[in-house]
Amino acid sequence: MLVELLYCSVSVAPQITDADLEHILACARRRNLEAGITGMLLYYRGEFVQILEGRKKSVENVYEKFIGPDLKHTALNKVHQNTISHRSFSEWSMGFIGEPEVESRMPLSVIGILMNLLTDEAKTKPLSMGLNAFVSIYNQLRKSPYR
Repeated sequence: MLVELLYCSVSVAPQITDADLEHILACARRRNLEAGITGMLLYYRGEFVQILEGRKKSVENVYEKFIGPDLKHTALNKVHQNTISHRSFSEWSMGFIGEPEVESRMPLSVIGILMNLLTDEAKTKPLSMGLNAFVSIYNQLRKSPYR
């Protein structure tokens, strides 16, 4: 059974550097590849939004053993978990959208960037509940005052 899990959190550091983000991504990509997990991470204005997809046990294991105890973020909030019929990010052990991409390519919505990263199968079907929530949270973040 495949599931998607969406969570958000807030960075403990006031400003994460590019080197910090590269380290986070390298660790997540290696771990996700080993666990058969795919997904997308958004970092914007000090906040993280991540969607993971894979076998239920693998996704829950990564969330509980690695993401939950990680001291680089706080205010962890599991927003959504649901079964899915297909992966939306099967080509990405961890895709990434950061501040430069958001601010330079999509002034109002992340949906354009997201659509470029989805698999062909996912592009031809309605967005899953998790992806809709991902886009909704992102749009709320953009309306927040800059930290």
